[in-house]
Parts: sequence; C-alpha cells; structure tokens
Amino acid sequence: LQMLIIDEGFGTQDAEGCDRLIAAINAIASDFACILTVTHMPHLKEAFQARIEVNKTAQGSKITLSI
Repeated sequence: LQMLIIDEGFGTQDAEGCDRLIAAINAIASDFACILTVTHMPHLKEAFQARIEVNKTAQGSKITLSI
C-alpha cells in the first residue's frame, strides 16, 4: 500500500504556504494509492474531495464521511 500521511503539516504555514502545499499534494497524488492529511484548520477541509471529519459533541465524537 502506497500511503502518504501528513499529520498537522499545515500549522506553520501562512495562507500562501498552505496553498503551495495543497498544490504539491495534488501534483503527487497519482503516485500514491492514498494520501491522508490530518489538520485542525477548518479552512483547509474544502481543499480535499474525500474527507473523514471528526467533531466533538456533548454525547461524544461524531464522524462524518464526505466523498
């Protein structure tokens, strides 16, 4: 399994840096079977087509899958 994992790789970047990272990820996406990015930055979620979103609620964590 060819998998690339980027865990909180955007936090040190400004908006331009985030855009460059997203472009770089998209440029190499075909080289991997799966790319998993983990971020707490809400404005980045729309940058990726398929998402697993985890939201904390009073009843516990809620998972939403967006494809």
